[in-house]
Amino acid sequence: MATGLTLVNDSACADACETLGLTMLYGGLPVSAVFGVLFGDLVVAWPLDITFWVVVGFLLARFSESRRRSVLGPALVVILLALGYGLVLSRLVEIAI
Repeated sequence: MATGLTLVNDSACADACETLGLTMLYGGLPVSAVFGVLFGDLVVAWPLDITFWVVVGFLLARFSESRRRSVLGPALVVILLALGYGLVLSRLVEIAI
């Protein structure tokens, strides 16, 4: 998230750099990403994003415990899904900096 925010706020960042920054930012802050797409600006709603990741972590732990598996596999899948989600949403928004 911090890398994405730094890339997006850099004035020299354009095109692929902006897409990479928004992908990382929106992958780490999924609730903020929805607000950013809806309102067309860079929104950071970190309390909601932290709540989201705490709930996801709890669900991953329950899922892994019920199947007697390591949590690393499902966590990797969630990280890849978050980056894919961020990439899709980053293509929907243009930020004027």
